[in-house]
Amino acid sequence: GIQMTLTSLAGYILEVLLTVDQSDRGLWHRRNFCLQAGADFSADLRTQGHNRDVMQACAEAWAWLETTRMICPHPEQDHDWFVPTRRGREIKNHRDLKRLVDDETLPSRLLHPALHQDTRPLFLQGRYDLAVFSAFHTLEVAIRDAAGLGIELIGTRLASKAFNPESGPLTDPAAELGERQALMNLMCGALGSYKNPQSHRRVGLDAAEAREMILISSHLLGIVESRRSTKAGNLPRLRD
Repeated sequence: GIQMTLTSLAGYILEVLLTVDQSDRGLWHRRNFCLQAGADFSADLRTQGHNRDVMQACAEAWAWLETTRMICPHPEQDHDWFVPTRRGREIKNHRDLKRLVDDETLPSRLLHPALHQDTRPLFLQGRYDLAVFSAFHTLEVAIRDAAGLGIELIGTRLASKAFNPESGPLTDPAAELGERQALMNLMCGALGSYKNPQSHRRVGLDAAEAREMILISSHLLGIVESRRSTKAGNLPRLRD
């Protein structure tokens, strides 16, 4: 149990709490639960000792369940007794909780569909540098396909040609010249800064940094998609 991540352990604890029968309702007491878990995973069951590492891990996971509003103090008991919240009762098992945590970490509803297959799974695995690279590689491919340009163009060279304010196939001739120039700069800057982690930004990203970068790529993919729709309808759409 102590090898699990905090949220994984919390999922199993919530699953146990929601499925205990009436005779085990004492497990909804925080101290009782931690003591029971410590005894169940004692190194020597013959001595009826308690595994303090397991007890500590369970206490931390229990606190996480409180802060995420899965459980709350019992309204008619002292502070060590808890009850499931309405939100907690909606969770059927540890897998449902994991899906909920994953979705709130990088909500799929905020991402362009082209980022669902590769980028989001990499992010949820904690492979943040690869996730960011995947996102901006997807953007690069989308620009090339939408603009109908060759594979010899990559990165900033590709974006500057596709969004050239005077002649780019993805520029909006109805927009003001300064806006067209700014959009080209935005696309070039994003690919130049984020696509190649070794050359253009520091590696070892944390989740918050990677999430921000991926959301930028998602926004830019939406722009590319909208420009694609203004061109001839014979170009393929971005994959879902």
